Amino acid sequence: MRKSIKTILLSLFVLTLVFGCDPEVDPGGGGGGGPIIDAKEYGTLEVEFRIPGSFLPPNRVLRADLSIAVSAEELYKGNFCYVANVYNTTLVYNIRLEPGSYYYQAGIICIAQGDSCSAASFPGGQFGMKWAIGRADVRANEPIHVVPQFTQ
Repeated sequence: MRKSIKTILLSLFVLTLVFGCDPEVDPGGGGGGGPIIDAKEYGTLEVEFRIPGSFLPPNRVLRADLSIAVSAEELYKGNFCYVANVYNTTLVYNIRLEPGSYYYQAGIICIAQGDSCSAASFPGGQFGMKWAIGRADVRANEPIHVVPQFTQ
C-alpha cells in the first residue's frame, strides 16, 4: 500500500512539472507584430541651471539640488517625481515628463572659507544654500525652457 501511494505522489509531481509550467512565449509575438510602442506622449523640461555670478571663485559655489514635483505641496513635503544628479560641469538638464504642471527647486551651496559666503549673502555663511523655486507647464512633444533665479 505504501509503495503505491509513493508511486501516485511521484506521478502527480512529474505531471505537475510537465504540464503545470507556463508555455514558452515568443517575445516578438510570433505574428510579426513588432515591438510594443508606448502610446504616452511626453514633453521635455529643460532646466538651464546657471550659477549666479559673484566675487567668489567659480569653484566655491556649487550646484547642490534639482528636484521636480507635481504640486507645490509635494515639493514642500519632499515628494519628488524626479531628482537630478547635478554636476558642476552640466548647465542644461533635460527632463522627460508627461504633460502637466510641475514645480521645481534648484539649490546652490557656498563652500568658500571665512566670511566670503556671508558676504555673498548665503544664509549661515559657509555651507549656506540659496534656493530657486518655480513652476513650469510641460506640453506634449515640446521642450519647455526655464532658468531658475536665485535670491540675492
